[in-house]
Amino acid sequence: YFVSFLAISCFKIGFIFSTLLADPYSLEAQIYYGFVQIFQVVQLYVLGPRLILGVREYHAELVANSDTATAMTSIAFQEHVHVSTSSSV
Repeated sequence: YFVSFLAISCFKIGFIFSTLLADPYSLEAQIYYGFVQIFQVVQLYVLGPRLILGVREYHAELVANSDTATAMTSIAFQEHVHVSTSSSV
């Protein structure tokens, strides 16, 4: 999703800086602008929310896995071993 989001953003930036803007009423400029509008709607309503949900899912998975690892290390340190130390050095 990130790559497609980036590609559409580059497509929109290309439209802004393209030489097609010299004659905005030409057929090529109108076709390019139509594609930009279609891709912008797709980006806004499909790719954006999917990207956000994907990041949230990845973060939730990362947090769930970090809790598991923390619980395992705390179990390993629960055993109490008495170590005697001498007062003479």
